[in-house]
Amino acid sequence: MSKTIQVALAGAGAFGIKHLDGIQNIDGVKVVSLIGREFDKTQEVANKYGIGHVTTDLNDSLALKEVDAVILCTPRKCTPARPWPA
Repeated sequence: MSKTIQVALAGAGAFGIKHLDGIQNIDGVKVVSLIGREFDKTQEVANKYGIGHVTTDLNDSLALKEVDAVILCTPRKCTPARPWPA
């Protein structure tokens, strides 16, 4: 049996929600953290999709041991040149 890939998804707006809808159809992938600009709205989306960790800071998600990958679903102007720490 293969390992489930656990991902953090940055972006709780329309583009992120489209990704969440698609990810639900992929066996072996689970979103474990959701990052958004506004905590309350991000929490609402997380509740709908059963995501346990919610934050407004990407670094909080990157610090989670269980996160294997990050999907960036943010507008280009909001995506830093290198979103991960060196």
